[in-house]
Amino acid sequence: MRPVLGDSTQALKILTATLILTATLLLATLTSGCRAGSTTGSGTGSGTGTNSVASTGTVTVGGDVLLGRGVAVRARTTGWKGLLRGVAPTLRKADLAIVNLESPLAKCLAGGTLRQPRLCGAPKGLAALRAAGVDGVTLANNHALDAGPAGLKRTAQLLRKANMIPLGVRAALTGRPHAERLGSITVVAVNLTRVAHAPGAGVPIPTPAAVAGTIREARRRDPHRPILLIAHLGREYDRYPGPRERTYGQAAVTAGVSAIAFHGAHVRRALVHDRRVPVHLGLGNLLFDQRDPRTRVGGLLTVRLTPGRRPALALPTKCVDSHRGTIIRCR
Repeated sequence: MRPVLGDSTQALKILTATLILTATLLLATLTSGCRAGSTTGSGTGSGTGTNSVASTGTVTVGGDVLLGRGVAVRARTTGWKGLLRGVAPTLRKADLAIVNLESPLAKCLAGGTLRQPRLCGAPKGLAALRAAGVDGVTLANNHALDAGPAGLKRTAQLLRKANMIPLGVRAALTGRPHAERLGSITVVAVNLTRVAHAPGAGVPIPTPAAVAGTIREARRRDPHRPILLIAHLGREYDRYPGPRERTYGQAAVTAGVSAIAFHGAHVRRALVHDRRVPVHLGLGNLLFDQRDPRTRVGGLLTVRLTPGRRPALALPTKCVDSHRGTIIRCR
């Protein structure tokens, strides 16, 4: 029987529509896969807090950030968004960018001294971090409670409102390490530095065993998920690590960490490896106002993380002028 022309035309239309739909779905799948390989969203480290390392990806970690005092004065000239303009391309290039905020965004409690100051910052300063492409902000440090628990919680709220993920809040409040998810990695952010003033002085410092136990449990829950330890520790202005850095680092590596970044000494230290795991012994300052020339140069650690492969691959460290917010030559 010869086919009816109308039936053939209809069949051709259906076939064409089916092919177009199939091609559209395939293109959407490929586009989604490309984003998942780098970031979820813009792919530029846009500070949305949604970026992730779904397969092999990079994480860049910066050091200490102050959003008050002399930095706030500097912002009157550059504007907050201009403070980290020179560092932004490096942070945005990573799939995830993390920094340490050492100034809660609230009014400081009384009791600070010239030698042992309390550090607090301006909420407007978050514009500097967001413009630079920061995704996660660690708050576990010796100044986390300089505005009290309410100030710390308020800081976390402001970060979330600005589409950045606060990390280490529970650890700062209780002293107990806590594993938190950021994108497709796990971050353990802890303060290991003695606090000068109440109420932070009453928060216990976690032991190496406690930090290792948190990492080990996170590894047990998800053996393939990369784990990054970010620890605030280091004698101020000392370019060489002490025994505590070695003890905590060795315990974390034994427990299964993928990479370690220390900050807290306010000076840049070396990048080393322990059983092939990259350990940056001190990132120094990313954005600060300290006058000692040793504190002006900070570091940016970038690691490439692959799920299922524990040791991260450390890429060449970059150096930062923490007063100008620019990349400079490492010396």
